[in-house]
This record gives sequence, C-alpha cells and structure tokens, in this order.
Amino acid sequence: MARLVDLEGYDRTWVSRVLILLVLILSVVFYIRFHGRGSNLDIFLLHGTGGLDSLIRALYRIGAGYLAVHTAFFWMIRNPVPGSMAPLFREELVVKPHPSIGLERLVPFSSWTLIIFGISMWINGLISLSILFGASPPSILVQVGVAFFSTAFSAAALTAVIVRHVILPSMIQNGGDVDHMFLPHEQVMHNWALILLAIELGLGWMVVQTPMVSLGLTYGALYLIFAELWALWGGGYYVYEFIDPRPRFAPYLLLALTLVCALSFGVGLLVSLVRTQNPFLAVFLLFLLVIGSTRFKNPAALGNSTSN
Repeated sequence: MARLVDLEGYDRTWVSRVLILLVLILSVVFYIRFHGRGSNLDIFLLHGTGGLDSLIRALYRIGAGYLAVHTAFFWMIRNPVPGSMAPLFREELVVKPHPSIGLERLVPFSSWTLIIFGISMWINGLISLSILFGASPPSILVQVGVAFFSTAFSAAALTAVIVRHVILPSMIQNGGDVDHMFLPHEQVMHNWALILLAIELGLGWMVVQTPMVSLGLTYGALYLIFAELWALWGGGYYVYEFIDPRPRFAPYLLLALTLVCALSFGVGLLVSLVRTQNPFLAVFLLFLLVIGSTRFKNPAALGNSTSN
C-alpha cells in the first residue's frame, strides 16, 4: 500500500510539472501571437518628447531601479543578519524555521517581485534617457519595457495584497513574530514597489494592454518551475507549502496560482482602460488599491498600544 501511495504521488508530481510547463509554453505563444493586437504605443506619452518630461521620467525610473538594486544587494544579499522563513522541506515533509543568507534570500516570490520591479524601472528609465539625448529606440524595445512594467505591476499588486491580507493575519493569529516583515527591504518589496509603479500608471507614463494578461501566466509558471528546481537541486525546500506538486490536489492548485497571477494583471488593465476615459477615476482606483494593500507598521503592535 505504501508503494502504491508513493507511485500515486510520483504521478501527480509529473502531472503538475507537465501542466505548468504547458501553461508556460501556451502563454508565451499567445503573447507572441496577439501582442500586436493591443493599442498602439505612443513612445512620447510613455517616455516624453525629449525635454524636461523625458528627464523627469528617466530620473524617476533610474532612481527607482537603483532602489531595487540597493535593496537586493545591500539589504538582503550582503546583509549579515539572516532572513526569516518557514519553508516546507521536500524530503522531510516538515515545515520549520530556516535562516536564509546571500543569494538564497532572492528565492521567495516577493524577491522576484523586487527583481522584476527593478528590471522594469531600469529598462524604461534607459529608454527615457535615450529619448532625452535624441536617440530613437526600436519599437520592440518600447514594447518590452511596457511588458516588463505590466508584469512588475501585477506582481507588486499580488504580493502586497497577499502579504497584508493573508500572510500577516495568519502569522499574528498563530502568535508568530512579524516585526521582521517591516524591515526596510520588506517595505520595498511589499509596499514601495507597488506605490512607485502605481504612480507611473496613474500619471499615464505606462499602460497595461489586454494581450499582456497572458504574461501573468508566464510569470507564475516561471516561478513555479524555479521553485521545483530549487526544491530538487537547490535548498531542498519549497518556500511556500502550497506549491509542493505532490499532494492530491496539487495540479489544480498550481494551475489556480498561475490564474491568480493572470488575474492580477486585470487590475492594471482596468486602470489603463478607465484612464483613457476618466484619469481622475483611474487615480482614485489606484489610491484605493495602494491604501488597501500596503501596510507600513506592525498591526499587532498597533493593537497592543491601543489596548494599553
């Protein structure tokens, strides 16, 4: 019987792996096939006309890109104080505390959000800088910049919502220490990435196009593939227990996770569509998103101070 259970788990693992790989391939094919069906991108609206507006965009984006690099390198990788996580170890099937150091701190999904945020800002910042100096970047590069922005915004929105409304309440309910969730690098990953990207979207510096929704599936599938490779040949653990591909309902759960990533694109797409008709309403929606998704102070500490 034990052998039968092992074989069933083995089969489900491969079903999960093939399913996620299929999602990745189909999402990439869909984007390549239909990305041209989005509205035409106006490079001057996105990057300015070469004057002060281009300078402001370039400085804003390069500054935000540096914030991401500084956070990842100095506050995380080079930080002598280990990061705190409680992953599921693949072989032991045990969830236990694990101190992460160095590049290992870039394994969680929130770290991937920081990375894609930085890449987006650097790409679009350099494009704006090239416009400032009179260059004419190819349209494909402009399209890549918008694609990275869309992916970064959806990832930042998803990360902020999950951290505030799922992870923090769960940790507090279980009596865990959440002070480390409000350290500077955590603030950048969970709060400032979304805020800085939302400002760009609200000002009309960037847009999210309908075909780019498929990039949410691509991003989610890439992370799940990385997480499986990391568990097999890297750290030996899954950062999140629910991404283990072996349980009975794992294939359906993993597929649902990629769909959630795609749905998070809907937020940016909705704001972009609304902004074409009513910029003030779009800014208001972004304001509600930021207020409802970010948290800069420990809610447990706030509750204790209020009760005292």
